[in-house]
Amino acid sequence: MLGFDTSKAAVDARAGQLALTLRDTFAQVVTFKAWLDTQTDAQLIGLNYTQAEVTLLRAAYTDLTNLNNIAHAQGTQPAASDFFWNAKHLTGLI
Repeated sequence: MLGFDTSKAAVDARAGQLALTLRDTFAQVVTFKAWLDTQTDAQLIGLNYTQAEVTLLRAAYTDLTNLNNIAHAQGTQPAASDFFWNAKHLTGLI
């Protein structure tokens, strides 16, 4: 058979792996945002970021942290939001 196995064990493994990956990725986002919050704009500019890049970086990780908070019932979103609007600019794949 080509492609992914569709047995119960394979489906269970994939479902669990995706849930853990998402959980761990959210934890990494929160950790990175906490570090980013300790950095001044001047420090980041000193790493050769432009002010516009610093602003985008901060906005992206604010959005992603808000998504984490909503996913963990620690926040609400009053209106529809594309939490990846800023983050997708970090991927170079727009």
